[in-house]
Amino acid sequence: MSTPQSVAAEEYLPRDTADVVRTVRDSRTRVESLTIRGGEPIDDGLSLPDQRTVVSLRRMNSVLDINLGKRTVRVQAGAKLSDIDRRLGAHGLGLPIVGDHRDITAGGFASVGGVSTASHKYGMFIDRIVDLEYVDPDGRIGTCGRAHHSERFHRILGAGGRAGIITALTLDTVDIDKDHTWLTTEADRFLDFDSFVEHAYAETVRPGNAVLQVGRWVDTAPLKVSRPVGTGHVQLGTVRFGQWSSLYPTTPTRSLRARREVGTRTRKSLGVIASAAGGRAGTPVRNAAAGALMFAPKVLTLRDAEYLADTVISSSERGPAYRVAVFAPLSRYTSVFYRLHDLFAGHRERTGCFTVISAMTYGVRSKQLRAEAAAHGLPAEDHGLITFTCRLRPTALPSELLRDIVSGIDEICQSEQALRYDSAE
Repeated sequence: MSTPQSVAAEEYLPRDTADVVRTVRDSRTRVESLTIRGGEPIDDGLSLPDQRTVVSLRRMNSVLDINLGKRTVRVQAGAKLSDIDRRLGAHGLGLPIVGDHRDITAGGFASVGGVSTASHKYGMFIDRIVDLEYVDPDGRIGTCGRAHHSERFHRILGAGGRAGIITALTLDTVDIDKDHTWLTTEADRFLDFDSFVEHAYAETVRPGNAVLQVGRWVDTAPLKVSRPVGTGHVQLGTVRFGQWSSLYPTTPTRSLRARREVGTRTRKSLGVIASAAGGRAGTPVRNAAAGALMFAPKVLTLRDAEYLADTVISSSERGPAYRVAVFAPLSRYTSVFYRLHDLFAGHRERTGCFTVISAMTYGVRSKQLRAEAAAHGLPAEDHGLITFTCRLRPTALPSELLRDIVSGIDEICQSEQALRYDSAE
């Protein structure tokens, strides 16, 4: 059995559950707490250097078993969902819920709940977990699941590693060939926020037979460009638009397949260009990259659709940002959406702390989320996830302003009976 490998004083790379046990037990007398990472750390430009002891599960990345009879898959916690899905594809199976980028791990997604553009149909990732293995804070191995130790099971899921380190999971799968399941996009576009929110609410409440659904709104701050002395400024680069996309099963024609290939290459190229376009000069390019995601291809495969955001957004939205995600009860969805937007837009207008304010939203029909809401004394109803990403101006978000923003979000959640979603892995 292997021993925990330390690549630096603060990081451990276990290869199996026994390694995790030894790491936890050895660390109890030396460090106050362990930080758990499912994969490689992500630098968003806003985080402070992590001085704590880190346990990275990226070497615990094996698919342990595929049970075709039960249609389940057993994996180590550090396995990437995209890799698991590819393995399942050889057997005509797939994961019903995956994240929107290819580096999300099974344990990381489980620790935060896990949502996707298919959550209106399949719920959250934790709704699809059959059972799991974990190591508790004292270094003891335990197992729990839907049918045994269910209270402990629910306590560990979505706890962000605070209730124990998830080391292995058994997941539900569905019969699907994601590389040959073709979808057609029905897109509605909007130039005003009111119409977008109204439409998003209607589609979230009544998704019909949509396989995937997602709404996106982009609102950029005007870019001031100086004119010659005495002539003032001109404003450029303002973009305000939204799109709601519902994707349905279809049979593609040869011409539509060709259009899909051209569109895929174009978006990838634009994302690469956008990632290198820094400063004010790069603003139009980054806006164009955001627009490329809005104007998604008419026809694409299910696998392409699940990772569409990873093609452009991960390249075009680099740099520091403030992000918040909220589960809004459907009965209060529009109110939560308006109030969050007004909060961020108001701070941008008064302080100039934000540049681009963007939002993403879709429906979530989850037994786990309804149960969590009920446990907090909130209505046990379906929800809409609303995620805001606010790009930061350099050094424009002092701590006192950040406290005001956080306080405003907390007040909205409390008064609207909404739940914060901590999606950081």
